[in-house]
Amino acid sequence: MSDNQSKKEVALFAKLVWDRKLTDGTGGNMSIRGTNDKIYITPTTTIKHFLTENDIITIDKDGNKIEGKKEPSSERRMHIKIYEKAPDVKAIIHAHPRYATSFAVTFQKLPVYALPESALVLDPITYIEYQMPGTQAFADAFEEGLKNGSRVFVLQNHGVTVAGKNMEEAYMKLETLEFLAEVSFISKLYGGINEIPTEKIKAFKEFFNKK
Repeated sequence: MSDNQSKKEVALFAKLVWDRKLTDGTGGNMSIRGTNDKIYITPTTTIKHFLTENDIITIDKDGNKIEGKKEPSSERRMHIKIYEKAPDVKAIIHAHPRYATSFAVTFQKLPVYALPESALVLDPITYIEYQMPGTQAFADAFEEGLKNGSRVFVLQNHGVTVAGKNMEEAYMKLETLEFLAEVSFISKLYGGINEIPTEKIKAFKEFFNKK
């Protein structure tokens, strides 16, 4: 994928996330890992609906700006850390979806086995205790979860971060996470949540992966 194609894709999915109300105001940030250690990332304090490829910032693996009119996202350290520790990850979305963020604020665990799709797409979810956003300490807090194979993170009093092999996969994780959070919230109003037994989830994953 060329530089311009990568920038267009970041802008396209940033707009989609904002338009689908999966983030708020100028909140959230998205990136794609390119070749030659380049990272294409959204600019700081910008409403995502209005982004075009010309607004996307190019940085290097150390966070230095290579190209762009504005400054890169203040969360670039998180993106760099994830790319550094997870070679399979090529795209990252950090956002503040309403229902999933309510789980982040209350720091309750989501019932990932409530739905077959959420078990397949999200498991395992890592829960990260509050760290000041934008700091190296915040970025470093992702290491353990990444090491354990997690690509979905709920961030206490902050929001969520998802990572994928491409932007489409990362976005799918975000939509699935928010859907699970919303269904979980509604289910609690009806008296509780029944999760699928672990052995049945294991059998489903084995069946799906053989397809």
